[in-house]
Amino acid sequence: MPLTDSTLLFDTNDVAANVEPVVLFSIVDHFSRRDQGQDFVVGTLLGSEEGGVVSISSCFPVPHTEVQGGQIALNSDFHATMLALQQRVTPKQKVVGWYSTGESVNSNTLLFHSFYGQEVERPVHLLLDLGMGEKRMSAKAYISHTLTLGSARLGTHFRDIRCNVVSGESDRIGVDTLLKMTGGGLAGAAGAAAGADDVDSVEATVKKLLRTLEGVTDHVEQVVGGKATAEPSVVRLLQQVVAAAPRLPTDSFGTMLNTQVQDMLTIVYLSNLTRTQLALAEKLQAVSIS
Repeated sequence: MPLTDSTLLFDTNDVAANVEPVVLFSIVDHFSRRDQGQDFVVGTLLGSEEGGVVSISSCFPVPHTEVQGGQIALNSDFHATMLALQQRVTPKQKVVGWYSTGESVNSNTLLFHSFYGQEVERPVHLLLDLGMGEKRMSAKAYISHTLTLGSARLGTHFRDIRCNVVSGESDRIGVDTLLKMTGGGLAGAAGAAAGADDVDSVEATVKKLLRTLEGVTDHVEQVVGGKATAEPSVVRLLQQVVAAAPRLPTDSFGTMLNTQVQDMLTIVYLSNLTRTQLALAEKLQAVSIS
């Protein structure tokens, strides 16, 4: 079983992990799309290592299932297929470790870590705590060491290393360009104002819908109680509304709505990212011509 006693000290060779923001976004998106009943998600980290510093630039999810006896099975075939496709696009990136969501290392950590130990000599485990409840989201990185006494193996120790969220010059330029596109004036103030206007508009629409539903409910209760007369036109409209509403359980409807919202946010994110890339390409081309 994994050991996490902080009193066990050893040389970590100044190992550190630099994580790009898009990796954290991908992990959160993977967790939001997890299968029903899963408490955590697992995936592969890609990047490079130089001088003890592991740079994590991308990742992809790997499905896992629970088998009999409470054991976990990782889909190794899916991992191999996705890795081959990723390296066709970015051949310089290699497997540097794996990620999972949760609050701390547990009995499953050693199983996944051993699998990725076959891919890389010293895999990095990125643990993302999503901060469910009142806690804030946090990320930690771990490496493992085998503890031995003579020829006997005592266990595996996971020790956290420095974990930094880094953003390059291109990321900062991209964010500034996005703010200018959405704001049209001062990047920070205009972007914040536009976002606030959108939120206020949605809030006003929801409040208006709630007031309408309350008025309809009061009218129906008065008709049922004999305090008002049922008008045929109103009854037909209510029948059409009820017939148009999907007959789904509350949990299924909530899951469907959340999935659609996530899809919409992903499309907006990708479209803004594409516009930013085009704007950067135009600027680079203009500089090269001049």
